[in-house]
Amino acid sequence: MKNSVPVVVTDKAKWASSEKFTPEFFKANYNHLKRTINGKTYTLSEIIDLCMASTPENKAPYPNIFDLNNDFPEYVDVIPKIVYGKSNRLFSPLLLNVFAKRTNQRQLFFGGKGCSFPTLHIDYLGVHTQLTQIIGEKDFILYSPDQTPCFYPDKVLRNQSPVNILDPDYSKYPLFKNAKAIKTTLKPGETLFIPSGWWHTTYIHNFNLTYAIDHVNSYNWNTFMDEIYLSARQNHPKLAWMIKGYKVVLGKTFDVKETLLN
Repeated sequence: MKNSVPVVVTDKAKWASSEKFTPEFFKANYNHLKRTINGKTYTLSEIIDLCMASTPENKAPYPNIFDLNNDFPEYVDVIPKIVYGKSNRLFSPLLLNVFAKRTNQRQLFFGGKGCSFPTLHIDYLGVHTQLTQIIGEKDFILYSPDQTPCFYPDKVLRNQSPVNILDPDYSKYPLFKNAKAIKTTLKPGETLFIPSGWWHTTYIHNFNLTYAIDHVNSYNWNTFMDEIYLSARQNHPKLAWMIKGYKVVLGKTFDVKETLLN
């Protein structure tokens, strides 16, 4: 984290191999859950069936994202909150919920063979991200923050790139020729830590289930709060100035609290 380097933790996440985390279990117990993807609504059973039958030529809809807190609340205390650094400030009662809920926090992703994340992106609000592979294998393609000019970030959605890295248009995005990727294939039970600011996307090899959790600590606190400030300045300019003061005061409070954890 100090050096902003992605890391794969290969020690097996034993909870990820729970017998309950199977397609059959989710289909039998959570078929009431629905998602609308590209204008069409699917039940979780339909999503799982499509993901299991997915091929590169006939890909399942993606991404299929479910919120752990809302959709699978019984697992909130079962899946451990791995902590990189001294705390995850997103889960602190000191952080206003209006800011904490702006992130995804804890999610389950279902996918199928041939699916890939639709855009090369930086995770929203500059959070760190950790991802644990539960079922199947998934490629992660990552690019360091210092290569940002190569990706022609969208002027409005600054954390997204219009470059299709699988079939890049070099005439339109010539700087992408200079981009150097780090690639890794995450296997079941392994966890990938992606530091704040890293560009990334994914490609899936088979039926897939991945757990993701966002993370904010002292290393990306200023980035996180600055992104919230920029959003507030556009939508609530009269209140935005308060966020600057909140960032400083609460940041120092967190620093003192975390120092006491030594």
